[in-house]
Amino acid sequence: MDLNKDPMPPPRIMDVALAAGVSPTTVSHALTGKRPVSAAAQAKVHAAVRELGYSGNVLARGLRTQRTLTIALVIPDITNPFYPVVARGVQDAVTNFGYQVVVCSTDGDEAREASFIREMVARSVDGMILGLLHTPSAILESLVGRNLRIVMLGHHLGRELGDRVISDNRVIVAEATRHVVRMGRARIAFVGGAAGVGPGDERQAGYQDALLGAGLALDPALVVATGYTRASGTSAVQHLLDAGVDFDAVVAVNDLAAIGAMHALRASGRSVPDDVAVIGFDDIDAAALVHPSLTTVDNRAYEKGALCGRLLLERLSGELTGPFREIVVPGTLVVRESG
Repeated sequence: MDLNKDPMPPPRIMDVALAAGVSPTTVSHALTGKRPVSAAAQAKVHAAVRELGYSGNVLARGLRTQRTLTIALVIPDITNPFYPVVARGVQDAVTNFGYQVVVCSTDGDEAREASFIREMVARSVDGMILGLLHTPSAILESLVGRNLRIVMLGHHLGRELGDRVISDNRVIVAEATRHVVRMGRARIAFVGGAAGVGPGDERQAGYQDALLGAGLALDPALVVATGYTRASGTSAVQHLLDAGVDFDAVVAVNDLAAIGAMHALRASGRSVPDDVAVIGFDDIDAAALVHPSLTTVDNRAYEKGALCGRLLLERLSGELTGPFREIVVPGTLVVRESG
């Protein structure tokens, strides 16, 4: 290597334009989102950016636009495999436009949710994607009227704050529960999140809809309020077993709780699905890997993250104006071995 040789200058926006076969203005619009650019031109620009290693002058762009080019993603639990996939969807949607994503994992704690939101506001992030388990109403209300774009992920909180990307929780859990009823199961337990926390209420409502529609009684003893972790699923089913509650199926609030439920059942000598069928929600990678493989709901994590990212970009660029939108991403029942 010739150490005396002048280093190659970094690629310029003109280099990207030449490689993509478009104008420098088109490159600028494609990377900043300031003006709409066709999908074909976007693809050419992004391919040229990757090939040349172009990064642009992020600091200068931020100074010109009065933006930090930073987006905050606030989620309840980064160790839940659903959320890293959401984060990847967000990242893939925004990074080619010069934005960086800061991930804040709150452990489902209301005080930490509020703290992270305050911190991100203080850092002047351009936008936030909020996947909250709780409702820090005073904090959410403080965001109204700020020069800040917000997308709510997975719930109906903060309707006045921004666009929303949500699941059809009630509809798809009702379908999943009806699937268990068709298996001939009549004593179906629901292992759900605590009341008022996250999507648990909507999913429990879907479970109840299916039971009532099938003419089955709603037995409070079959409903156990728990969390969204593997340990909480284990403890919930252990509670049912210790209490001597008769049940032949479990509908869990998410896959981690369902996997925990299967652990408790195996430890007690119960067979899944012969003795007890188990249904989860999210379709994380582990759902197909556990034994027996888990029947669950595909919650389309990557698609939701990408949708959140694109909605935020459209608001930041001014391409999307007017009333806030609500996009419902339907789930799909994935039938495997557990039920």
